[in-house]
Formats: sequence, C-alpha cells, structure tokens
Amino acid sequence: MTTLLQHADYGHLLPAAHGLLEEHTDATKAHLIATGAAMEALAKKFGGDEQTWKVAGMLHDLDWDKLDKDYEAHCGDTLEHLLSTIGAPQELLGDIRAHYQHQYGAEYPLDTMLRKCLYCVDELTGFIIAVTLVRPSKKIADVEVKSVKKKLKDKGFAAQVDRSQIASCEELLRMPLDEFIQITLDAMKSVANDLGL
Repeated sequence: MTTLLQHADYGHLLPAAHGLLEEHTDATKAHLIATGAAMEALAKKFGGDEQTWKVAGMLHDLDWDKLDKDYEAHCGDTLEHLLSTIGAPQELLGDIRAHYQHQYGAEYPLDTMLRKCLYCVDELTGFIIAVTLVRPSKKIADVEVKSVKKKLKDKGFAAQVDRSQIASCEELLRMPLDEFIQITLDAMKSVANDLGL
C-alpha cells in the first residue's frame, strides 16, 4: 500500500546535499537542482516532507558525472559511497535507486509517493532544460506548458528522454500531464538563477 509519510525525515541533510552538488557535479548540476525544486513542490501537493523530498531529488543522479555514462553502474557503489560521506540513511539510497527502475525495480519498487514522483519527474526536469535551451532567449521564464507538450510529441527532440516515464504521472500520481508539467515548470522557474536559465 502506498503511504505518504512513511519516510524517515532526512531534510536535515539539505546543507550537506548542497555541498555534495558543489563538490561532485558539473554537467548534471542544473538537472539535480531542478529535480530538487520539483520534488519540493510535489511534496507540497501530496503532503510529504518538503525538505526530505527535495534532498532525494537533489541527490538522485549524484554519481552520474563520475560514471562516464556507465548505465549499469548508475545508483550503485559510487552513489552509496558518496551518500555515506554525509551519513545518509539507507532509506535515502533506496528511494534514489527506485527511480532507476530499469536496474533496481525488483528490489526497490515504486511503493511510496516520494518514489513515484521522483520516477516521473526525473525525465521531465531534464526535458524542460532541453526545451529552454532551444528557445531564442534560453530563459525558462519563456517556457510554457504548451511548448513542453509540443516538444514531447516531437520524437526527434531530446530523443533519449523516456516520454512514457513522464506520462506515467497520470497512472502513478493520478495527475493530468498538463498539471504535472505546470507544477514542475513553476518549481524550476523559482530557481531559474541557480539553473543559469
């Protein structure tokens, strides 16, 4: 049964999470900041602990820049080591591994709202950044839900993005795609300066 609040509170790790982003990310930093902001907004929507959800969003791809696109190693030993440096609980590691269903779905199911939201929003934040970067202004303030949806239909644009994972918000979260995009987009606009967008 899905529960909202069964998570340990690891919001106290937020300052350490910021430190990890500064120290260990480069290419993925904007994506992690964006996902943290989106997860905080989704926590408000679903009654979760905002700081805990934000930490999960900020750290979910923490290992990616160190892996040289090694998909098999993603969310494995490197991530576990990085999280151990801040005393993160095993629950945080489990929540993060759950977003990578391809590798960890059997062991870490999407059985909480935090996990479901992280799974759905992970691909969307990266996609919205891509949409922003092809706009003339390269400013997220100029991105609207309709422009995101238009690009989602263009299979040649950001082709590596799993559109079905984004669309699963309707089944997993019982949330219309338009609303899901709007919440995520608004959250990302609130941290536009941090994203450099």
